[in-house]
Amino acid sequence: MKNTLITCFALFCALSCLSQTATIQFLDSQSEKGMPDVKVYNHNQRVLTVSNENGTVSISGNPSDSISIRSFGYQSERLVFKSIMDRKTYSLMPSAQLVQEVTVVAQERKNLGVQSLDALTLKLLPINNAQDLLRTVSGLFIAQHAGGGKAEQIFLRGFDNDHGTDFAIFYDGIPINISNHAHGQGYSDMHFIIPETVQGADYYKGPHELRNGNFAVSGAARFKTKSRIDQNLLKLDVGDFGTQRGVVMLNLTPNNKLFTKKNYESSYLAVEGNLNQSFFESPQDFKKLSTLYRYNIQLKKTTVSSGVSYFNSSWNASGQIPLRAVNNGSIDWYGAIDDTEGGQTSRGNVFVKAKTRLSGGHSIENFIFYSKNDYTLYSNFTFFLNDSINGDMIDQREDRHIVGYRGAYRRFDKIKNMRLKSEVGYGIKYDIAKTGLYKSNQRAILDVLDRHKVWETNADVYIRESIDLNSRWTIIAGTRVDFLNGRVDDILDTTSNTITAHRFSPKFSVFYNPTETWQLFAKASSGFHSNYIKAATDNLTTSPLPGALSADLGTEFKLGRKLVSSIVLWTIQSDAEYIFVADASEFENKGSSIRYGADLAFKFQPIEELIFDWSGNMSYGELLEESEGENSIPSAPRFTSTLAVIFSPIKPLSIYVGGRYMARRPLIEDESIWADDYLILDANVTYSFKNNIQLGISIQNFLNEQWMEAVFYGESKLANETEAVDDFHFTPGTPRFVKASISYLF
Repeated sequence: MKNTLITCFALFCALSCLSQTATIQFLDSQSEKGMPDVKVYNHNQRVLTVSNENGTVSISGNPSDSISIRSFGYQSERLVFKSIMDRKTYSLMPSAQLVQEVTVVAQERKNLGVQSLDALTLKLLPINNAQDLLRTVSGLFIAQHAGGGKAEQIFLRGFDNDHGTDFAIFYDGIPINISNHAHGQGYSDMHFIIPETVQGADYYKGPHELRNGNFAVSGAARFKTKSRIDQNLLKLDVGDFGTQRGVVMLNLTPNNKLFTKKNYESSYLAVEGNLNQSFFESPQDFKKLSTLYRYNIQLKKTTVSSGVSYFNSSWNASGQIPLRAVNNGSIDWYGAIDDTEGGQTSRGNVFVKAKTRLSGGHSIENFIFYSKNDYTLYSNFTFFLNDSINGDMIDQREDRHIVGYRGAYRRFDKIKNMRLKSEVGYGIKYDIAKTGLYKSNQRAILDVLDRHKVWETNADVYIRESIDLNSRWTIIAGTRVDFLNGRVDDILDTTSNTITAHRFSPKFSVFYNPTETWQLFAKASSGFHSNYIKAATDNLTTSPLPGALSADLGTEFKLGRKLVSSIVLWTIQSDAEYIFVADASEFENKGSSIRYGADLAFKFQPIEELIFDWSGNMSYGELLEESEGENSIPSAPRFTSTLAVIFSPIKPLSIYVGGRYMARRPLIEDESIWADDYLILDANVTYSFKNNIQLGISIQNFLNEQWMEAVFYGESKLANETEAVDDFHFTPGTPRFVKASISYLF
């Protein structure tokens, strides 16, 4: 018996010696600062861990285990665990071989299902404003059609998403899309984001990610701001059309201490100011102020992150002009019929997130947020069609409060050779908004058309299971259920209506890696976007949560160390093309629809100094309940493509040339009217000096093409016309626009 106990004790000690845990801080070899989001993958254990804000990570394994270390922009390394077990810090070397560092192995990715190549694009391309952030999604195009302050129209996967109806956007976990907005369902205005504060983004195509939920039908984007900055920044942009932009970013914790003496803290303040008269004949007089404050603290097992942001802007707009007025010489290409359009808007956000590490690598996360949104928009789409005396200007307004909570529990388990990553998420969001629609003339209210008070509660819970069957196969499966409760008070006729609904959204994805440089995947999911509460209560046959079914079949692969590419075939079938025309306060149902297409992309780095970045996206869609020849989906893009070339002949110099192309697309169901195609080329040059000064010059549309950025087809009537006329109504795109910038880091 004694010998047996001694043997068991010796065996226990031997096993304990084999499996060990090391806590390491990863540092940038040049700045010697801690590096967040360094990915460490244990190939033997098939476990991925990621460093926290100050670069620290705990790694478990046996001394002989093979370890991969990756961080974008740095040399990846593969070594045995024994070589780093006793180290307190580990330095990573910067690398310009960006394509080489991309992995297509499913189990080595932090967020499997993310469009990884698009995340790389965000790091490569010059970002001049918040709108450019969305352009880094391959196949996603945007259009601005009401001055510089209104949210952009979004196109992706054959969807004209309007301002976000079928594309979800998140900012540090806060949902940007707004339900029952005065100007459009799912309205998502990103202009409050300061581009220099963005650390990265996760991009999704289709409704396949369980975390995204409402509005994520064609896709979604999750932007994340920097949790800390290592240097202060002063930046000034000056350009054509009265463009002036300044950015200040101040590190408030240079020693990583603010309120405590023993805990790691980080804090910074960012402020952006923007003035712009734009290229229209009538000055835009655009003014914008954005601020962001971030504070984070690392406690023993809990990381607390917080942020406060505020944004305010005002602008004038020349609106969408009729082509016939340009053709007959009544107005110029950059002229206006009613130049009193425009508006003002503001948004404030506050959030606090606490993530606690539990034993066994498990974690629990709690997140609360508050948003305040104010909005006024003046538009005149039909000029004198409905009122030949005062014109057809409308005034849309809203005053909104949003409060939300999200929680998640994540755990890691092992069953024989299988690795399981389980996640249970849950959340609730409460909106209360006062909205109004008014008839106006030159921004003076003439009549009240619509006034409502809306309460909406959205709650959800989901279960997500990621199973690594072995080193080649990974399955992600789960489902979410969303609950909706809404109430609408009509202030004009003093009526009140309520509605309750729910929807299940199962999702399934499978990933297979035949080799470390080749991945195959298939996805099948259900998603949805919510409808206007008023539309659903006015017509009980209207689904409050119309669903969509989607499937993807694709591959990602690397050819050598120089090229990485992806090919995806996809389809999306929507239960109903419910469209709420907020501009006219009308509701329209175009019936069910189907879309299908292909996404292709590659990144090629033949030499360290040169990168090619290309994408091509094809789609076709039909309205299933309309007759043949009358069933095209209006405004849906058929083909889009982007190309970027980044050349750095010497280390301080970076030259970017990029182009975006959108092919002709039908504007009405019978395809008798089409929008013209366009090809726009941009360029950007930056040079960094040793004294931390960077100079840059950018040229948008350097060939000075005359193009229509946003275009619609419908009725309108001018002051000198007696009958309504069907015509193109468009917002001209940017002519050649030159801007210079200077940045100073200190």
